[in-house]
Amino acid sequence: MRPFHPARVHRPVVITLAATLVFLLACTSRKPGAVAEAAPPPTETVRIVKGDPPATSQLALLMREMTAFTDSTGKRLATSEHLLPYPERFKELMTAEATPGMVERRTFDPFAQAWLNQLDALYATPSAEQTGVFNTLVQTCAACHSQMCPGPLVRIKKLTIPEVED
Repeated sequence: MRPFHPARVHRPVVITLAATLVFLLACTSRKPGAVAEAAPPPTETVRIVKGDPPATSQLALLMREMTAFTDSTGKRLATSEHLLPYPERFKELMTAEATPGMVERRTFDPFAQAWLNQLDALYATPSAEQTGVFNTLVQTCAACHSQMCPGPLVRIKKLTIPEVED
């Protein structure tokens, strides 16, 4: 029988570890002077359009005026001031030309008419009740914009006046 020698017991483990180490080093080493390849350029290209931006539609301009009116009216009502004269121009809401592809008239027209009706109601309502009617006017804007063109919703919702309970 051979005498016990500790190196013989550990030899397979040492050989396996050495082989694994050589394999890992071979996989991760680079040739001297080799440079890593750059990532391929993105396939998506950015197009820069020269010239004037598309014209703003009549409806978009009118809605900006409506927003300014609603903002100032809300501030006036919050400080118990009288309303400004009735904005006749807003009746163009039903006929103003929209940005192509942005307005579905079957959806938009009923909301527009409801907004105009609410505007009429605001001017016909006694001062003490105008805040509630005003907030309904703002909610009419939000209802329409929840169906189409939701971008202004955050701004619209900020136009409401907190109602004070008596």
